Amino acid sequence: MRKVKEMKVLAMVALLICILSSTNADTDPNDDSSLNALYTGLNLPQQLNQWKQSGGDPCSEQWTGITCSGSRVTEIKLSNEGLPGNMGYALDKLTSVTTFDISNNNLGNPIPFQLPPNVSTLNLAGCNFNGALPYSISQMSSLKFLNVSHNLIQGQVTVQFNSLTALSTLDFSYNTMSDNLPQSFQLLTGIKDMYLQNNQFTGTLDVLASCESSTR
Repeated sequence: MRKVKEMKVLAMVALLICILSSTNADTDPNDDSSLNALYTGLNLPQQLNQWKQSGGDPCSEQWTGITCSGSRVTEIKLSNEGLPGNMGYALDKLTSVTTFDISNNNLGNPIPFQLPPNVSTLNLAGCNFNGALPYSISQMSSLKFLNVSHNLIQGQVTVQFNSLTALSTLDFSYNTMSDNLPQSFQLLTGIKDMYLQNNQFTGTLDVLASCESSTR
């Protein structure tokens, strides 16, 4: 009888371990590899001393700037960290990230095409980014806040805003963007704040007629 009770206790302990293991699951492998690639692109900065170039568990190890829900990374906030390098090539695998803020760092280089696709907040301000805006921003249908100000972004805005109807704040200020504003600006009917100053835009502002915004 005693052995039966001991077996039941052991079975309950094993079940409890299984339950705890499932509720404290490791970080999603795609999220993990994406952050590994980001860390490598940033030249393995000492500021992110918990991060790893390969493997690791960003969620359970509480990597700097990372917020998770369950096994998925949901926020990346790395502003004002003095980070060098680039953002890697795998951020588009971070499908549960809703906030991506890497503003005010020393990155340079063009903004990569691969960005978290489902963000509502994308802050890339003050990073010395150059080149053109990546067209992939056109597909971020959940985007509400977009800030790419105080960079070296140049040329015509090729991003299409047809799918960005949730956008309420847009900041393009202090770059060297040029040519006409895109016609799809007129679809931004929910925009509240728009900053376009200190660029080299030409043409008229007719495309902003339908925007109920504070435009600067």
